[in-house]
Amino acid sequence: MADLDRQAMQAVAERIQRLSDEHWWALHPSCRLMENDTWVGPAGSRFGTQVHADQRELWTLLKQAIHSANQKLASLPDKP
Repeated sequence: MADLDRQAMQAVAERIQRLSDEHWWALHPSCRLMENDTWVGPAGSRFGTQVHADQRELWTLLKQAIHSANQKLASLPDKP
């Protein structure tokens, strides 16, 4: 990404933000179902724990991607 000009990096940052917005809630339905005891027992408990951990990881990675793209954009000069 070092060779990207400001306009190209702006497009990249916007795309990352759009993808984040689209996928932010991807695991929410599964987490909600598990919170409502849809699947119980040891396997259900393990799945519920894992899906919640996966959701937290997804959110962390999406936030990091957005932050990284915005940081890179901010480091580029306004005019080439």
